[in-house]
Amino acid sequence: MGDILVSPPGGRDPVPRSRGRPSVERAAEIGHLVVEAAIIAFVEQGLDISIDQIAQSIGVSKQAVYRRWSSKIMLLMDVMDRVMETVHFRLADGLPQHPVLALKELSWRMCRPDGGVRERSVTILMSEALNDKSMHQWFALWRKAHFDFYRAFVLTAARSVGREEQAMVIARILLDMVEGVSRATYWENLSDADCAALFSQKWDRMAPMLR
Repeated sequence: MGDILVSPPGGRDPVPRSRGRPSVERAAEIGHLVVEAAIIAFVEQGLDISIDQIAQSIGVSKQAVYRRWSSKIMLLMDVMDRVMETVHFRLADGLPQHPVLALKELSWRMCRPDGGVRERSVTILMSEALNDKSMHQWFALWRKAHFDFYRAFVLTAARSVGREEQAMVIARILLDMVEGVSRATYWENLSDADCAALFSQKWDRMAPMLR
């Protein structure tokens, strides 16, 4: 049986929709498209978006989505896992050689406005984690993975502190500062310049801990 060409919205090339179960390659392609569409949908509409709407936005059936994700929350969890891996790679790319300067640049990159992707997604996940035990456990592991990523840079920059336990405390304080700037930028709708000024002000107060 041949493929049916379905034209997604937005003028993109038609996406072939197979009759029956898709091939492994096609399933992987659908998975990639769904994740990209889901990121946009969740940020713009939160959990009000439906699986059917996500499927329609890329020109596939909702059954194709449900074959891999049983619910919107399961899809969002998968999206956040994938996004974290990609974001961490980009955050760490091309940092300065000096450990403290690298940490400062990394921290600033984490504060930059991103259209609300991070804040909206994390808010949704936190809300759902309050009512679902498995979701709560997953969210705790997700947060730990994010902290471990940041902590590695702090430990390198704070070697002069002399104790790993103390460096861990510094890592938590600095990450709280970074996330605070990120939240303020989103919820208070700060401009790029205001975000940069707020970050510089808070970094200058925290940086002495690394000496």
